[in-house]
Amino acid sequence: MDLDIIIEQDKVRITIMGPIDTTGGAELSTKFAELAKDPNLRHAEFDLGEVPSITSAGIGKLLAFYKHFDQAGGGMKITELSPQLTKQFKEIHLDQIIPIGK
Repeated sequence: MDLDIIIEQDKVRITIMGPIDTTGGAELSTKFAELAKDPNLRHAEFDLGEVPSITSAGIGKLLAFYKHFDQAGGGMKITELSPQLTKQFKEIHLDQIIPIGK
């Protein structure tokens, strides 16, 4: 799994490439904790267009990050989603919690 993180003013854009497995979930947890320490960040956008699969641990990390931004008075959305993740997110109704779309 590879990460590309771009911070512009109060927004962070995170592009993830590759499967998010148990090891990737731990890496996300570390990165998300670092980003959550920045009081200026209020919005997050995720590009998951190149993520073929995600474990429940990875989904848990996304939900925790979503909750952080929601409580901070900001927001989080997913701008791109691979076909595999689109199906998975709809099956578990994650698309009804985290906004998906441009």
